[in-house]
Amino acid sequence: MADKDYYDILGVKKSASDDEIKKAYRTLAKKYHPDKNKGDKTAESKFKEISEAYAVLSDKEKRDQYDRLGKEAFGGGNPFGPGGPFAGFDFSQFTNRGGGGARRGGGRTRTTTSSGNFTDIFSDLFGGGGGMGGMEPPEMRPAAEAELTIDFRDAVLGATMDLNVNGSHVKVKIPEGVAEGQKVRIRTRDGGDINVLIHVRAHPFFERKGDNIHIDLPVTIGEAVRGGEVDVPTIHGPVRARIPAGTQGGQTFRLTGKGVKKKGDHYYRVLIVVPKDAPADAVERIEAAYQESPRANLKTAL
Repeated sequence: MADKDYYDILGVKKSASDDEIKKAYRTLAKKYHPDKNKGDKTAESKFKEISEAYAVLSDKEKRDQYDRLGKEAFGGGNPFGPGGPFAGFDFSQFTNRGGGGARRGGGRTRTTTSSGNFTDIFSDLFGGGGGMGGMEPPEMRPAAEAELTIDFRDAVLGATMDLNVNGSHVKVKIPEGVAEGQKVRIRTRDGGDINVLIHVRAHPFFERKGDNIHIDLPVTIGEAVRGGEVDVPTIHGPVRARIPAGTQGGQTFRLTGKGVKKKGDHYYRVLIVVPKDAPADAVERIEAAYQESPRANLKTAL
């Protein structure tokens, strides 16, 4: 690493502004952070490189010295030696291996270098706090995992509800249209993330297929024969719809835009319900109206 230019490491020009340097570092730090590359020595080495480069280029005085003298301005070119930007700094705090240079826990991490507190660099970038979690950006912290079972209606329409995570209640906003088995990433108040695996309870009448919702709609013989208006239940509320005269059992109709997120549709399949105690004379008159057997077309399959 001794021959590598700090600007090249961060992928910025020597004329880069402070904001450009900070943005470049954040992007690379997310990519090579040890928590995202567990056991990857190459990523760990790269993380050290970009952190060293940022430690110098983010400090006006150090950057001026580096621009004039190069790495020789810092302890003979050794960044971990006396006068270097990482003098006394222990990277093990990032790789979960312990180490005496930093401590993890509720208090603020204090790792003193000859040029001040290196932790302040991370606090400046990602916000203060205690231990490892406070030093790294929220999007780089390992997300907690949780599962949540919700009602069919809440999955389709969205909802806000409480989730118990490690003894604490977290408000979870369920997005409209979430499906069974989908993961929802929740940002907590402290900036951490929770990956919530969603399970959806089955509905007694509605069935979801993609963005469409299906239902079986029972009708009377008279409604099927004569036609008429009926209330069709949908997840968005009842819709008044007309059943055409002569509707057959199993015939399916569509209500546009009444499915999931109003992108899908609502389909209702007609089921003709026959009364158990139908008068015999009424049944005979209906039977006489058949011009042929309703199973006539099936004979070709025999």
